[in-house]
Amino acid sequence: MHTASSLLLLLALTLPPLASEVFAAQGVPPADTIRVEGVEVTVLRTPLRFLDAPLAVSIRGEEELRRARSGAFLEEALQGLPGVQVQNRYNPAVGERVAIRGFGARSQFGVRGIRIIVDGIPATLPDGQSTLDHLDIGSLGRVEALRGPASALYGNASGGVLSFQTRQPPEVPVLLEAEVVGGSHGLRRGQVTASGTAHDMGYLVTLSSMTWDGYRSRPQDGAEGTYGESERLGLNARFLRPLAGGTLALTLNVLELDAENPGSLPEAQRELENRPAWGFNTVQRAGKEVSQQQAGLRWTGSTEGWDLDLATFWIGRHVVNPIPSDIIDLDRDAFGLRTQLGRTLDTGWGALRWVAGVEADLQVDDRLNFRNQAGERGNLTLDQQETVRSTGIFLQATLPLPAVRGEVMGGLRWDHHAFEAKDNVERGPAEADATGDRTMTAVSPSLGVHVPLAGETHLFASVGSFFETPSTTELANRPDGAGGFNPDLEPQRGLSGEVGVRGEMDGFGNWELTAYRTNLENELVPFEVPQAPGRTFFRNAGSSYHQGVEATVSALPLPGVLRADVAYTWTDARFRTYELGENDFGGNRIPGVAPHRGRVAAIWTPGDARLELAGNYLHGVPVDDANTATAPSHLLWDLRVAAPRWSPGTRTGSGFEPWFAVTNLLDRTHTTSVVVNAFGGRFFEPGPGRSVQVGLRGTWGR
Repeated sequence: MHTASSLLLLLALTLPPLASEVFAAQGVPPADTIRVEGVEVTVLRTPLRFLDAPLAVSIRGEEELRRARSGAFLEEALQGLPGVQVQNRYNPAVGERVAIRGFGARSQFGVRGIRIIVDGIPATLPDGQSTLDHLDIGSLGRVEALRGPASALYGNASGGVLSFQTRQPPEVPVLLEAEVVGGSHGLRRGQVTASGTAHDMGYLVTLSSMTWDGYRSRPQDGAEGTYGESERLGLNARFLRPLAGGTLALTLNVLELDAENPGSLPEAQRELENRPAWGFNTVQRAGKEVSQQQAGLRWTGSTEGWDLDLATFWIGRHVVNPIPSDIIDLDRDAFGLRTQLGRTLDTGWGALRWVAGVEADLQVDDRLNFRNQAGERGNLTLDQQETVRSTGIFLQATLPLPAVRGEVMGGLRWDHHAFEAKDNVERGPAEADATGDRTMTAVSPSLGVHVPLAGETHLFASVGSFFETPSTTELANRPDGAGGFNPDLEPQRGLSGEVGVRGEMDGFGNWELTAYRTNLENELVPFEVPQAPGRTFFRNAGSSYHQGVEATVSALPLPGVLRADVAYTWTDARFRTYELGENDFGGNRIPGVAPHRGRVAAIWTPGDARLELAGNYLHGVPVDDANTATAPSHLLWDLRVAAPRWSPGTRTGSGFEPWFAVTNLLDRTHTTSVVVNAFGGRFFEPGPGRSVQVGLRGTWGR
């Protein structure tokens, strides 16, 4: 460990370490406070008190997710979570890159290496690819992050799980909300929400629209203005009602997205004041158009001592994705079924809780690839149907440990993934048919232990194995240009262990400190080739490891008025054995992963107002396997202010709340994200300068 990380670790151990996103307060807690003592964690499948969780988990509540937030960027919802790194590329065409403990940093679009759950319905498809375009950030009420491998719980992931939950409908007949947001770089967002409870049915329906001009100048395509514009229209609806002793929930999502992709830049252009778009991207009209519809139905409840969780979902997605070399036209349908059964038994020396379940998913992709000729479709280069069938069977049990007043959680999961590609191109007798299939199977056990120590200090430790398949896109993108699936690309597998302590500070905050180590085989690594710049291909490294420390402290020097949050993450991710031709990359840092990250925030809440000043530090990020270049370190400050709600009349629940935010307060030049192993040294995606956002939320209730 380097000297800097040793000092920071010593500081985290000397101070009352670590903070989760929840904390306890004396007396009546403020609006953004969740009392740790009574908080339940649901992402572990078996509900547990937060302090009793045998794995590393974090929680963010509604106050942290909504107040003085634009609802435009996922980064706003995940800032400050230990071990979670969000690279906001400010580019809706590729989305924000999310990584947990360094897993997911390879993703060039969407989310990889992490299982995503939205209102109990998976946003991660059978092949392991997640897209969050449909996520209604402005309606979120809770986020739970499970750090570390969770294959025994959810399967096909290396980094962990993110569970997003829409806020619950209020227990009033009608609550109407409207919010308008305006900001720098042409940010305009509007949202209208109707929610309430009528005749035992809770409902929340949101319609939102966002446009964004972007901040990257057009360098050479003859047009004025910026390249990076986007338009987004979304509908999110959720209905809940009692049924058969439980709750039936229906979730509907509709999304329309059209976005330009300004691309990444080489070193020579990284710090130019106008932050230009890459010329070839503008000439080739790189971008993305998405039309997506999604429906999910879930029933949870108990009957005769049995706990049941039944869910089904459907996703329809059409994507037209011009990249500099090709135009990709993808039609996708995905279906899934979830059945989970649980029971609590009295053993005489404590309660034994167990859950078992089966998950079955089907994904069907119709993929067309054309040569990109200045934004127009050229010759057809690929026409194939890709099918993924996945099945998972899991068992998890939680047993008490009476001698130490703790508990142990054990899990076992079996996953089977069958990939099939059908070549639809009529080929001559001398041409090879690209039809083929791949099968990937794994058994993933896990074990976690929780032991309460003195006072409100708790010890936890866990160990588990995991595996992660390549996605259909990663398998279909072959450097040789052939169709079918890459026969040389294997799933990455690993074994991970962690140990940590968490606790409360007598009503004045809470803390957590976690150390972990993960050993991997066949880590999936992205790269580009000269004949297809801007298109990402994948290969396996021999072996690698991720290890690190996560520390957070949430302190309440003035409970109910002033809170201070500190979070620090050290991630040492390196190749152990990795030879590529004559190059030996053993010992090099895995690109895309920042070794050090830190955040400090002061939140002052006098009355109903809120003022937040936060600093986010990101250490230099290596950008390629050879570690020849690094994106520079940076420290950015953000200021967010929400005024007290103003009620013009006496009607309960009605009023207006203005707010404003300034991001990158000191106007620092920085690289917001990197493209790993990009051809031509185009590793760097520059971030915007100082940006202002202003919003007004109105509420009318009965």
